[in-house]
Amino acid sequence: MLSVRSRICLVAHLSLLLIVLAFSYPSAHAQFTQEVPRQTVTGSQDCSVLRESNESPSLTVSCAIAPSDDAYVDNLMPSKALGGSGVLIVQNTPSIPVSKNYAFLKFDLRDNLPSALVESMSKPSYASLQLYVRLMNFHYNATVEVHNAPPSNWTENEITWNNMPQIEQDYVSKNILQNGTWAQWNLTRLIQPAFNASGDITLAVVSSETAWRNLIWFDSNEYPFLNGKTAPTLNLTFNEPFVTIETPYDNIPISIGNTTVNSDTNGTARMLLPWGDYTISVPETIPMSNGTRAAFEGWSDETGSSTNQISLGNNLTVRAIYGIQHLLEASSPYGYVTGGGWYFEDARANITVEPGAVPIQGVSGWVGGRYVFDHWTGDCNSSNVTCSIIMDGPKVTVAVWRVDWTQTIAGSLFLIVSSLILAAWIARRKKTKTQAKGDHGKRTRRHQSSRGRRG
Repeated sequence: MLSVRSRICLVAHLSLLLIVLAFSYPSAHAQFTQEVPRQTVTGSQDCSVLRESNESPSLTVSCAIAPSDDAYVDNLMPSKALGGSGVLIVQNTPSIPVSKNYAFLKFDLRDNLPSALVESMSKPSYASLQLYVRLMNFHYNATVEVHNAPPSNWTENEITWNNMPQIEQDYVSKNILQNGTWAQWNLTRLIQPAFNASGDITLAVVSSETAWRNLIWFDSNEYPFLNGKTAPTLNLTFNEPFVTIETPYDNIPISIGNTTVNSDTNGTARMLLPWGDYTISVPETIPMSNGTRAAFEGWSDETGSSTNQISLGNNLTVRAIYGIQHLLEASSPYGYVTGGGWYFEDARANITVEPGAVPIQGVSGWVGGRYVFDHWTGDCNSSNVTCSIIMDGPKVTVAVWRVDWTQTIAGSLFLIVSSLILAAWIARRKKTKTQAKGDHGKRTRRHQSSRGRRG
């Protein structure tokens, strides 16, 4: 059972409809049967592919999408779902009781846009909402706002005043002056920032005035007489995107997909491509002069590899970042050197030669002769085996060695001293043995002489 206030509101709506029809039937009938100046929406998706001009290879995809759900809500019937109606009523009247009607439309993008646009998360270059004006107030003057509303799981069979989505503050306004016409709002500014090609868009249509003249009825997706030709439509236009690759240098090869192009005099390469995923790559190094080159450091999107994967749904600009490198040439006739190679400009390089001493080949080395590191020459002046250089340009340094006989002299002295000590020891030992033998002979002779005297 409807409440008294609800019945009053319903009677008022019906009375207004009958009065408007009575006064405007001839002209309204002619307007209702005219051809609609727009693409016919025959299904859930209607997209066409166009070229901008003969001079431009750019493609434009235009889609006219009918709502998956549309309904209006009524503050006098706050728990009643009105989605099955053939019209969307929008009003905000100050009468007693105050009557408010908001219309809501939901557009399913994933199931209505080409898969290439969905997968590449393309954003429209233009967006508009079209609603067909079925009936409006006696003044033929109404101002209607279109607001964004957060995506939600509402359906036209369930949405009511009590559970409707929250309406966002920003809006686009349109002044409507005539029955049987199309009202169109340019929503590009509203839709672009939060556009999600794989989700939904919910729009709220609200009257911006508080007077009887704001009352207006739009055709819903269920309007029964014109086979969908006056259904609400979200028009979206997508322009085939450009990818722009910026580098610091001209005439370097840049790979984009299966194509290689050279950067122009500004270091830029620009290409028009269909929506999709692509691989782009630039050289790891670029020769500049003898001992100096440019070395890839990363992309502006923080990808570290010179080969980058991009998803091209909208115009995209990426910058290849290069740094200057200088070559450090470090060499040595003996041992081996570490630390030579390419360094970024102003980096500190440390070179080391190992080992610090190398035996001389042949007999000289057998007796202790060797080469000993003495100092670095060229761009490094140090007597340490490790040298530190600031790479503010190409550098060349060579290890200088000297011949060292100290081990041979020390070895010879050691041998001489050792030989003298050994000779002295041997001589002493011989003397000791001789003395011992002489003493033994003396004792033997004394013993024999003693025995003869006793006999």
